[in-house]
Amino acid sequence: MLTLIGTLGGVFITALFGLLTAHFSQRWQYRRVEQEHRLQIEREIRTARHEAYARLIVAAQALFDKAMEYYKVNQAQPTPTAEYPAPPELDKLDTEFEIRRVEAFLLASAPVQAELDTYTEWLRTFWPEAASGTGIFMVDDANKDHPYHHMLRAMQTELTPPSQ
Repeated sequence: MLTLIGTLGGVFITALFGLLTAHFSQRWQYRRVEQEHRLQIEREIRTARHEAYARLIVAAQALFDKAMEYYKVNQAQPTPTAEYPAPPELDKLDTEFEIRRVEAFLLASAPVQAELDTYTEWLRTFWPEAASGTGIFMVDDANKDHPYHHMLRAMQTELTPPSQ
């Protein structure tokens, strides 16, 4: 009888340890899968942001470059900005920039959104003045506090993966 009780006790203890091991292994595996899934989503978001930011920068540069071309043509006889009709080519580039800006804005974190708003305000003030020939006083490539540089730093910070 004692042998039977000892055997059943041993089976019970072995089963209990087996259940506990299975329970904790399952929890550990669930957490690992959950963490891998979260990291994968973060990677995909970073990739989407990177692509959207690249398209935005290309669109902004195209608008800036075209405004500078118009400035070179119109600087000898500038037209007041309020009276200057936006050339269709610049209007199209501004529309392309706006599409890319909205795309980037929707993917961006709050700090990048704030810097993007500041840069957009600067660019929307700059290009009509430059294209009309009235001036390019707002351009200072050496100024590291320029809205463009702030926006790029915020984007770069956001795109840098966290250290594991």
